[in-house]
Parts: sequence; structure tokens; C-alpha cells
Amino acid sequence: MPPSPYILRVLWLLAWPVVGGVRGRDAEGGGLVNRPSSQVETIVGQVVERHLARCHLVLATTTDPTPMFSSVLRHLAAGGQTSVVVEVGSLFSQEQPGRDHLLQGLWGNASTNCRALILHVNSFITAFLFRFLESSALWLQPDTPVVVIGGRRVMDTILHHASLRNTIHVLYLSLDSHPHPHRPHSHYVRSEAVEVFRRCLYCKDGQMGIHLLQRWNLSSSVHWDGTVFSERLENLMGQTLKVVALEYFPFVTYEQENVLGPDDLLTPVDSLDSRVLTTIASHLNFTYELREPWDGAWGVPLAGGNWSGIVGTLQYEQADFSLNLTPSPERLEDIAHSIIYSYDPLFILSLKPGTLPRYLALMRPYADDVWVMIIVFTSLAGLVLWLLQKTWSSTSGLRFARLDSTIFYMWGVLLQDPPNHPPTNISGQVFVGWWLLSCLVMTTAYQSSLIAHLSVQSKYPPINTYEDVLSRDGWSWGSHELVGTTFLHFNRSSDPATQELYRSMQTYKLKDGVERVLGGAFSYVTWESYIKIETPVHYSGSNTPFHVSTTEYPVLGGNSWGFRKGAPFLGQIRRLKQRLVEAGLIDWWTDDVINNDVRNKKARRGGEVVATYTEVNDGQMVLGLTHLQGVVYLLLLGNILAFMTFLTERLIHQIIVSGSE
Repeated sequence: MPPSPYILRVLWLLAWPVVGGVRGRDAEGGGLVNRPSSQVETIVGQVVERHLARCHLVLATTTDPTPMFSSVLRHLAAGGQTSVVVEVGSLFSQEQPGRDHLLQGLWGNASTNCRALILHVNSFITAFLFRFLESSALWLQPDTPVVVIGGRRVMDTILHHASLRNTIHVLYLSLDSHPHPHRPHSHYVRSEAVEVFRRCLYCKDGQMGIHLLQRWNLSSSVHWDGTVFSERLENLMGQTLKVVALEYFPFVTYEQENVLGPDDLLTPVDSLDSRVLTTIASHLNFTYELREPWDGAWGVPLAGGNWSGIVGTLQYEQADFSLNLTPSPERLEDIAHSIIYSYDPLFILSLKPGTLPRYLALMRPYADDVWVMIIVFTSLAGLVLWLLQKTWSSTSGLRFARLDSTIFYMWGVLLQDPPNHPPTNISGQVFVGWWLLSCLVMTTAYQSSLIAHLSVQSKYPPINTYEDVLSRDGWSWGSHELVGTTFLHFNRSSDPATQELYRSMQTYKLKDGVERVLGGAFSYVTWESYIKIETPVHYSGSNTPFHVSTTEYPVLGGNSWGFRKGAPFLGQIRRLKQRLVEAGLIDWWTDDVINNDVRNKKARRGGEVVATYTEVNDGQMVLGLTHLQGVVYLLLLGNILAFMTFLTERLIHQIIVSGSE
């Protein structure tokens, strides 16, 4: 098993006190190292004490242990500061599994909330240096402070390297070197001074810059009076950021004058994200270039861990961040996201429920299962009464009623018109008495509900879930084109109803889908924002014939912005968006953008009359034949059944008479 970083640290701690006692020349080949080492260790110690206390320190060196680096480590160890020490050359001389094991624990664990890197570089950059910085994924940790100890000749190369492109705080400690005055083409020699430089990301007109903070002569003591890590990225100094987006109103809208390709710049049009972007860009002082992704897609996984669309553009750092993009667990593995600033779930748009036929008003006071129970129990009550009568007749010798008579007797009690001859035996009378009490409760409940159902016309149940859509006979449904996370919502769902709905889903544009809904027997699954936009355009006022499901279907977390991993300005943009959310500006801007769009669409319609819709409210009314048509149909049905029974009796009688002759 390869040695852990902890074991490696212990070995260095044991070795360096011995090495630190050696006096000699430093790696740059000039000057004794005792005095520069003392100055450097003091500066590093003050930086760690004031700014990196209790941080997880990683100390890396590109050379064999030098007295200078040993002195720095002894100074940190004397202050109780623990650290992980890495010798870059030895690290990459190991096999791949061992190297991966060491790099995995380099930055601590998930509970480590403060990390820092102290890097010692000799005068010549080794091939392992930048390889180490890339392998350690320093570019994914923009808030990690970096302190570099090295010579002036390699400073620019190191500080401008891509591995530090996202690092916000970089400090460079240099022993000032200059050519010999009598040998201008000679090697650099050591002077009696230590210089401290700060690398800033956007301080030079939005570009990277290097500034001298302090300079001490080795003959004087070190008095640190400057702010080391002062950059807060509150001003990007006009830096131009690359933004990628796709049109999705009311969040993103733009114009493109010359449609030539995805590299053409886009002009934002008033929308929620354009307002947020303008506000944040003004506050942080940056400009932006807005483009579409190369393939015009939102982003779905491809082979080999790649992504398409906006996600792929951010994955390969072809843009700094995107506008509206829904986060997902898979996307978060390859890109970063800001906070969820808006929520736009899916809803089901249908017509408001239609009215049920009035001739069924007589049946609606009770549910279907109650009617079945009444029919079955009434017939069973007649059977029980007949059995009681028959048992009593076998002991008393008196006659008893026939089965059909007892059944009709129970029906007569239920309909509040029993025959005039109740049972004569006590057991039958007790049974009929309890049946009378039961019928009193059932008929009273029925009568109290019947008036309401006769006067107020009932409606079909509304469509509020995917299951409701699937349960309707002759019903069809559709949605807009399923892309991005909407596609993943249906395609990867484990819910049986969602899967079945997706298999028969039809694709319609928003306007066509609304037209289909108005035609009836059709539901349209779409975003809440689309419903708020389209329905007021067709109908004036808030009263429309549309029904929006009470069940909302969230598509993952909500609406956010995507960022390339390691983007140093992510924290500032995230905080500013949180302030906009807490101030209520996001909700207010969303409603304002939608209302403006509705007004503009109505204005473009010119003099075209916008449809109005008024729900029927009968109020108080006098019951007429329309309300009692169920009674008429029931009476007609009874007459038909009686007539058919009469014909059957006549036919049976004729057959019997002809057979007897």
C-alpha cells in the first residue's frame, strides 16, 4: 500500500531538523541561505498566523529539501501548525495507484473548510510542477490561498499558468535577483532583499496583474503592514465573461440579427434573466458576450462522460456561465450551479369540467356503491322475511306469504309505501321494524340531497393528475418538445403513470396545444409560466374556460445558472442572486415580464375581439321539467317495463290455454 500523506509528513518532520542545520548555497546558486531563510520563514509565518490559522496546509517543493524550506517548515511546526508535505518529483516517480491515493487525501476531507498551498520552487521550473498543480485539481478550488517561494526569473511563468487561472489569492515571495553590473549577460546573482508580490485576477483592466506589495532588505527586520489576501472580486474591472443561453421565455429572450452560426453574439431582450444579469454585471463591473450553444441543445449525457448543449459548453470551459439551466445530480458532477432563484413546475392544462346530464340527478345523491348496496340489501331483507315467515308457519300451521310478496313488501317499505298487511308473527314484526328505521335514515339522507342535485347541475371530476388523464375514455394529451431536464423527467421516471403518459405523448407548440385543449377531450402538459402567458392572451380577465391541475410536477430542483467548475466569481454572483431573491425582485420581475408580454401580444392583435368567458351560475330558481327530466324518464321506463311484463303474461297465458286444449 502506498504511504499516506500523513506518513509522508511525519518523515519530512523527522528529516528537516537535520537538514535545516546545514549551511550552504540555495538552489539559485548565489549567496548564503541563512539570512534569506530567516526572512522568508518570518514572512511565511506571519502570513500563516494572520490569514491561514487553523487551515489545512499543503507544503510542496520541486527540489530536494533545502535549508530555506526546512527553516520554513520548522517555523510552522513551532507554531503548532500541522501540514501535509509533498515532494513533487518523488510523488510522480510512484506508480499510478499510489500517486492517486496520495492526491486523493491531499486537500483533507469534506469537513475541511479552509485549505492553503505553500509551494517552494527552484530557479528552474521542473516538468513535475505544473503536472502536480493540474493533478491536484487546484483550479477547482478558487478560494484556496497559494503562497509561492521562488526566484524572480520564473515568477511570471508560474503566476500566469493555467493551473492557477481560477485562484483568487496568490502571494509570491522572491529573493530579488538582478544581473551582475559588470557582467550584464551573466547568471543572476542574489541581492540583499526579499520581495513580496500579489497576483490578482482582474485588477489590470479586467486582466491578470502582478503587483509588488513589500520589499525588505535582509539587514532590516520584517514588519508586515499590508493586507495579503485583499482581493474579494467585488469589481471585475470590466472583464468580459462568456455567457451561453437558449431562449426560454420568460427567463431568457434574445435577438440575433444575422443568423450565421452559434458563434454570433446575441442581443438580450427584456426577460427575467436579462434583468438579473444586467443588475449583477453593473454591480460587479463586468461585461459579457451572449451566445447559443454549438448544437442548440440544453444538455443530455453522451458517451464517454461528455455532455451536449449548454452543459457541454461549460464542461469544456468554452463559456464562463450560462443563464437559465436546471440543475440535476448528473450535471452537478461536471459543472457548478448558483442558487435556485425561480421555480417553474409542470402543470396539466385542460378545459374546466363539463356538467353531468340532468337526467342522472336522481342517482347523484348516492354513490354507485351505495346504490348497489341498497338494491342487494333490500332484496336480501325480503328473503330473510320470507324465511322467518316460513319457519313460523312450520310450527304454527298457518299460511305464509310468497317470496315475491315479501321482497315487494320490503321495497314498499323503502319507498315509504308499504302494503296494508304487515306480518302477524312477532319475529317478522321486529325485523320489519328495524328495516323501517334503516329506510328512514336512507330516505331522509336521499331527500335532503336530492333538492341540491336537482337545482345545481353537477360536473365531471377535474383533471388534476397524470392518473386522471389516463383514466378518461377517448382522451388524448400532449406537451411541448421534451428537451433537457423535461425529457429526463419523463424518460427516466420510475412512476408507472408518468411512463404510460410519456409513451403516448404528442408534441405540439404552445399555441397549437391550447387550441387542442379548447377543442375538448385533450390535456396539455406544460410549464406554469407558459400557462400564465398564453391563457390571458385568448381570454380577457381572469375567468377562462381552462382548468389548471392542482397537482404540480417539479422537474428536479428549479431554475438556476450553470457555471464552469472552479469559476472564481461564482461566490459573488451567488450572493447577489440570493439578495435579489430575498428582496422579492425575482418574483416581481417575473410577473412584470409576463404581464408586459401579454399586453404586447394583445396590442399586436389590433382590433381583434378577445374572447370572454362567463361561468353559468343558476342562483335561486324554480324547478321545471328540465330539472325533473330524470323523473319523467324514470316514469317512462316504468311504463315500458310494465307494458312488457303485461305482454309476457298474456303470452304465457295463451301458451298455457293452448296447451290445455
